[in-house]
Amino acid sequence: MKVQIGILKSQLKTDNPKLIKALSELYTFKIPGAEFSHAYRRGHWDGKQRYINNKGVFRTGLLERILGDLNRIECTPDLEHTYKNTKKTPKTKEIADFSYYSFQKDLIKKALKNKRGIIKAPTGSGKTLIMAGLVQALLGKQMVILFNAKQLLTQTYEFLTDACGFDNVGLCFGEGYIYGDIMLCTVQSIDKILDTHLETAEVIMVDEVHEFANGKTTLAAINSFPKAEYRFGLTATPPSDDIPKFNLEGAFGPIWETTSTSGLVEEGKLSKPLIQLIKTPNTSGEDAYMSYGDVYETFIIRNEDRNNKITEIVSSISNSNNEARILILVKQLEHAQILNDLIPNSYRLWGDDNLSDRYKVITNFLNENSASVLIGTKILQTGINIEEITHFINARGLKSEIATLQAMGRALRIHPSKEKVYIYDFIDSAKYLKMHSNKRKKYYIQEGHEITIL
Repeated sequence: MKVQIGILKSQLKTDNPKLIKALSELYTFKIPGAEFSHAYRRGHWDGKQRYINNKGVFRTGLLERILGDLNRIECTPDLEHTYKNTKKTPKTKEIADFSYYSFQKDLIKKALKNKRGIIKAPTGSGKTLIMAGLVQALLGKQMVILFNAKQLLTQTYEFLTDACGFDNVGLCFGEGYIYGDIMLCTVQSIDKILDTHLETAEVIMVDEVHEFANGKTTLAAINSFPKAEYRFGLTATPPSDDIPKFNLEGAFGPIWETTSTSGLVEEGKLSKPLIQLIKTPNTSGEDAYMSYGDVYETFIIRNEDRNNKITEIVSSISNSNNEARILILVKQLEHAQILNDLIPNSYRLWGDDNLSDRYKVITNFLNENSASVLIGTKILQTGINIEEITHFINARGLKSEIATLQAMGRALRIHPSKEKVYIYDFIDSAKYLKMHSNKRKKYYIQEGHEITIL
């Protein structure tokens, strides 16, 4: 028995077909919602995603998992690389004017030694510096760093060039293109680098890699670059559901983690969150025959009691803390407008705003001489770093672990103006929303944070 290891795909070769069948079944998962597709209804597809086919072929990133499964049944296959495998591990190198925390250096070393993996770096842990450390160690190789948002790309470009002093850094997004051996590119513009980097890049890195776990285009991107022996994804919140998790691990490899959000709080590298969950009135069966969309519209977006509570929280904070910087996240523009009308002198920000308008709004929000409020949609969940936030209100609900923790992480960054950060969320009672609230409560507890019920 042997495993032929390629950069993108590998294959288990054995004369025991039952073993391959058993592994294939172990790595087969039902796709949620598949039963609604035409192919499933017509009997042309069983609605399942297979990560090992009947010939034993699988994405190379799953190699460590599969070897572990084989080891448990006392199978030890010979390993044979089908490409020139670089055996020497690149050395971790310091970047001028920066010093790595021990956990950052550990993550960089582990990634370089294994050549691939998903680096789990909690929000506020210096993920961009970890990325820069990998770039520093791999200088001389052609690299591609992919992003799902232009905002993240431009911030990283400025950090790598201005703060770290790297030369030959290029960028590629909708409005701009600068060639570089270290090419930063949005996935939406990846077609512009296919001729220059697809077949020759030796390194691929993906920022906020959890956002690449499901989309057809994003999955195609991370499963490309056939010469990229070094393959890294970076995120604070890797997905836990089987299909997105195995999509990412198949492309990059196992998850590497050396610290947690609560650990960084204890070490003084993040602000301590004080999480307060506010109960909303019982709906008394008003939601019995409502769809999810109607429930969300009625009990979150247009819920006068809930919105008034948010307004009262803002007023109370502003009266007691003249320097407060309050962030409110919503899901829909309509909700942002409602709260913007209710809260005097508040600022609003959403995805349609161009970069210049975003920076202007954030600058005005930070430069207020009194307490200030910024209301935004998903654009503020990731990609915008505002260390001065002292209070965060989750006005949008939702059940996603990634969305919940990413949003909270916006407020945890340390800043001289604060020792703690105050997090406000809701325990909703309406249909669907109650379950979502309980999920968010569970995520906060899992992260090791204390919560108070109001």
